[in-house]
Amino acid sequence: MKNIVKYRKEDADASSPFSRLPDEIILQIINKLIDFKTLGFCYLVSKRFSSIVLQVDAISFTVPFIDPNIPDKNTVDDVVPSRPFPPMVSSFFGESFLSTYTFLSKFKGVKSLSIELASFGHRAIDNRCLFKWKVKFGNRIESFMFLSPHSVYDKDGSSLSGNGDEEEEENLVIHGMFRRNFEISLQCLEDVIAWHIMLMDIVKDLPMLEEVSITDSGRRGRLSLSGEKLIEVKEWVNSASKAEFSRVEVPTVMSNGYIPLLKLPVSGYVMKEIYFGVMKMKDLEGGNDGVMSIENGSEDKEEAAYTEAYESGTYAKFN
Repeated sequence: MKNIVKYRKEDADASSPFSRLPDEIILQIINKLIDFKTLGFCYLVSKRFSSIVLQVDAISFTVPFIDPNIPDKNTVDDVVPSRPFPPMVSSFFGESFLSTYTFLSKFKGVKSLSIELASFGHRAIDNRCLFKWKVKFGNRIESFMFLSPHSVYDKDGSSLSGNGDEEEEENLVIHGMFRRNFEISLQCLEDVIAWHIMLMDIVKDLPMLEEVSITDSGRRGRLSLSGEKLIEVKEWVNSASKAEFSRVEVPTVMSNGYIPLLKLPVSGYVMKEIYFGVMKMKDLEGGNDGVMSIENGSEDKEEAAYTEAYESGTYAKFN
C-alpha cells in the first residue's frame, strides 16, 4: 500500500449529509468491507475516517507475488516495522509487504484476520503438481505432513488430476516422484517456517484476535488459530523472553514412503502412487501425537479427501 501514511486527502466537508452520521453507523458500514486494500483507501479519506477505520473487527487481504529479481519499490518511506522480520520472511514477501504489515498492526481491535499469500511464486514449483501439506503447531511447529499422489480419482472413477504421463514406466515414475517430492516437501516446510514466524508476530501485535488464518492461493495448506489454541499461543507470546520469541525450532526427524494405492472410503476417492512425508520435532520422536488432531477448517471435496488420507492411519508405518 503505497505511501499510506504520507498521503492524506482533505477532510470531508463537515456540511455533507454523510458527515452527520454518527461514528457508530459509519463503523457498521466500514465493517462490511473487510478487504484490506479498500480499508486503506477509506483510511485516507479524512482524519475522522482514519480513526474509525482502525476500529474494524475483520480484515482479509491477498499478498501479491514479489519477483525477487525485481527491486521492490512499493514501500512506505517513513514507516519501520516495530520488530524487523527475519531475513527469511523479508526475502519471501518483499519490503512492500512489511510496510503493509506495519499498517495492519495499527488495527488493534481486529478480531478476524485472513491472509492469502502467492502460491509458491518464489519457488521453481509447477503449480500443476499434486500435493498438499498439513502442520500441527502452537508456539512452535510440532509436525509437518506432506502428501503428493501421482493421480486422484473420484468415486465414479473419473480422473480429477494427475502429476504426469500415465504411460511412463512405473519405476521411472516412482524414482522421479520420490526425488521431486522430497525436494518440494523441504521447500514447503521452509515456507511454513516463514508463515509461522509471521503468525507469531501477528498474534503479538493484534491482542483482540479471535481467529487468524494464513493460506496460499493454490490452497496447498493453511496455518490457522482460534479458540483455546489461540489463547494458549497468546499467553506464550506475551510471556516469552525476547530470545525465546526469536528462536526458530525446526522439525528434524523425517520419515517418508511410497503407497501404491490408497482407497478412501469416506470420500470415495482413490489416490495412486503416493509420496508421503512426515517431519517431527525430535522430542516427539517415537509417538504419533505430533501428527494427529489437526484442525481441518473449511474444505472442499478434494481437500477433504486429502485430510482423510492424512488421518486414515496408513502412514503409521512411518512413525
